[in-house]
Amino acid sequence: MFAEKKDLINNLLNQLLKVEDYQKKRAEERYWRLVEEAKRDWQEARVYFNSVTDPELVDHAIYALSAAEKRYVYLLKKAREERCFQEKFLVEGKGFFLGEEV
Repeated sequence: MFAEKKDLINNLLNQLLKVEDYQKKRAEERYWRLVEEAKRDWQEARVYFNSVTDPELVDHAIYALSAAEKRYVYLLKKAREERCFQEKFLVEGKGFFLGEEV
């Protein structure tokens, strides 16, 4: 009887640990998608900035580029703090380790 209870408790704990690992993995995947989205937004803002010819839109392009870059760098720093990522990111041909130039 004790062995049955022990097995039941072990099975429950294993299932809980699997759920926690799954939830942690899902959270990291969601964070990764946010970082990738921010990177795409930054790249699109750069393209927009490079293509603007109307002087009245230059300020808007500068603001959009700056905001997109700040969001991307912020998310990379948060990922580093939370240790979600330990890999090197390449941004515009430069080596960056989570927002810091190397």
